[in-house]
Amino acid sequence: MHGMRTRNLLFNLLLVTLLAAACARRETASAESAPTDSTPPQQGQTSPELTLSAEAAEAFAQLPAVSLDEGQALRTFHVDPTQSKAAYIVNEELFAGATSKYGLAIGKTQVIGETQDVVGLLQLDLSGSAIGANRFAVYLPTLRTDQKLRDGWIRQNALQSDRFPVAEFVATQIIGAPQIYREGDSARLQLAGELTLRGITLPTVWDLSASLRDGKISGRVETRLRMTDLGFDPPNFANTLTVADEFTVRIDFVAKEQ
Repeated sequence: MHGMRTRNLLFNLLLVTLLAAACARRETASAESAPTDSTPPQQGQTSPELTLSAEAAEAFAQLPAVSLDEGQALRTFHVDPTQSKAAYIVNEELFAGATSKYGLAIGKTQVIGETQDVVGLLQLDLSGSAIGANRFAVYLPTLRTDQKLRDGWIRQNALQSDRFPVAEFVATQIIGAPQIYREGDSARLQLAGELTLRGITLPTVWDLSASLRDGKISGRVETRLRMTDLGFDPPNFANTLTVADEFTVRIDFVAKEQ
């Protein structure tokens, strides 16, 4: 199933995720650094989370720090990996060859790859619909589906995550935010920015639905990507498998105010 699975797995790289999907920043397994006279205030390092894999914590620690913006109206939120996850979602269709060669059921199905190795930080002005410093980061090697062979192929070939282990999304603009937000309400808006994945940076727009309550933002952000935009064709193997070019990157997150 080399050829078939290889293609099947490509879509996974979308993951990516996410961000799949809002904005955030580097949270690492190192403690938050105290600012000095030569360091911009509040650099983007946050306390470690036990749910991060050791490999993810090490990779996140290598990300360049991003200074928080100063502004009285900006509120700072950190993604909590214990309550967050990133995923890619792609449609595939299996044919007779998939059954005879690999024992897979014939038919259309939805493949989901997930990881809890997600960190991030975002600064928001809830009264003015403004966004400050932010970044979401996802560790790709720990993405998992229901097939180990698929996961391994994606890691080695599609995502090349040994070479490009982290996907990042940084938002530059909020689109369609409510003019007035009251705590506890559910808000729907969009985040426009840049997603960097597999060494490629793409402009992306993410749909965000979220609510703020008791100093905690709970929400989902997602976007649609195409494999061809990432430099490869979707899998298409005669009598075995076809995979849709377009796929979804999604992040379900909880971010706590700090």
